[in-house]
Amino acid sequence: MKIDKSHVIVAFLIATGCSQATETSPAPTSDVVAAARTGAAPMAVALASPSASSSNHEWDDEQEIPSEKFTNGEAAFATVRAHLQEQYYAEGLTDDDLYHAATAGMLERLDPRMRKWNKLLSPREMDEIKTDLKGEIVGVGLQINFDPQTGYIAVTGLIHGSAGERAGIVPGDTIVRVNDKLYKGMKVREVVADIRGKAGETVSFSVLHDGKLDTVKVVRERIAFDTPAHAVLLGNVGYVRIPSFTERTHDAVKAALTELADKKVTGLVLDVRQNQGGLFQEAVRTAELFVPAGSEIVSTKKRKEAKEKMLSKGAPILGDVPIVVLVDAKTASGGEIIGAALRDTRHARMVGMRTMGKGSVQMIDDLPNGYAYKYTMSLLFTPNGQTFDGVGLTPDIEVALEDVQRGKAMSAPTEEARLAMDVQLRTAAELVRR
Repeated sequence: MKIDKSHVIVAFLIATGCSQATETSPAPTSDVVAAARTGAAPMAVALASPSASSSNHEWDDEQEIPSEKFTNGEAAFATVRAHLQEQYYAEGLTDDDLYHAATAGMLERLDPRMRKWNKLLSPREMDEIKTDLKGEIVGVGLQINFDPQTGYIAVTGLIHGSAGERAGIVPGDTIVRVNDKLYKGMKVREVVADIRGKAGETVSFSVLHDGKLDTVKVVRERIAFDTPAHAVLLGNVGYVRIPSFTERTHDAVKAALTELADKKVTGLVLDVRQNQGGLFQEAVRTAELFVPAGSEIVSTKKRKEAKEKMLSKGAPILGDVPIVVLVDAKTASGGEIIGAALRDTRHARMVGMRTMGKGSVQMIDDLPNGYAYKYTMSLLFTPNGQTFDGVGLTPDIEVALEDVQRGKAMSAPTEEARLAMDVQLRTAAELVRR
């Protein structure tokens, strides 16, 4: 995998089922340190939702590998392989078919706790990962929840200024068909693939809005997605939203903080709700804009090695103002890293809902046939030495907010209207003012 040495990933799976999906990030990625055997540095990736798996297995999250010892494995494998080759009912079964299944199964069944993250990645999935990490795609700017049982696509938000927003699609709408295609029983990846396409081409949506089904045609265009945003809220409170960590994030957040400092804001709300990760090094570099120099941002623990601490090398901008971090159930990986670092080093308070709990790091390595494989190589720990893997981060003040309501608030015409619609943001702003 030819990734620049600075690119360690903390990207999250945009999963199947009813979990959140976005046309900007359909690929099942996760918090991994991905490195090719060709010498590229590791890349960290993390899945988006613990309740959604990137695979389509019938077993549930509680299933464990049988405790009985499995001995003489090589001979057992050879026996099964030979019998499948000779006696399996399906015609045309090849050696590569068996090796494909064995490799995927080895990764996904090795450790039930990590099977959402350990995965064989196809060439298409690798291309999607690389594209997403650049922070730019071709699409219409929708954020969606997909229900495979009905095939309906719930719009939870839109990228501001995108073609979809300009066409009149709003959070709360339901997409029934894309180009007259129904999606019952299908996967979110198939939905996203049909929404995406070539710039300049038109995609048709059957949209249910206020009880009426309309046809909405949208021209696909190149979109810079997940771009950090900033504003000054009522009461001179600065606001910065980091939707993910791409190649553009650090510089955009630095510019935003510098502008807010020039405006002499007296407090800061950092919004990492829905942040499902991205590039690990970019998350660490971005944290340096908030965390005092010399302070620990995060540490990793590999097998047979001591914890490796990552310390801030930068001078924080707005380092002397109170800060509140907004989190939710889809805050994961890089979002959890920066939230925990601010809480532990700057006594920042958290508002929202318990986070995802993706505190492991995966390695992505290339295979000679164009595929790649992702496996867990280490765990993440907060500056206070706590692991959040599987448990998440608990906010200081728990405030619930539905995805659609958050999406509507993001599209509000004024900051006053947005505060009125977004109870989590309003709570955070009030805490900063105290």
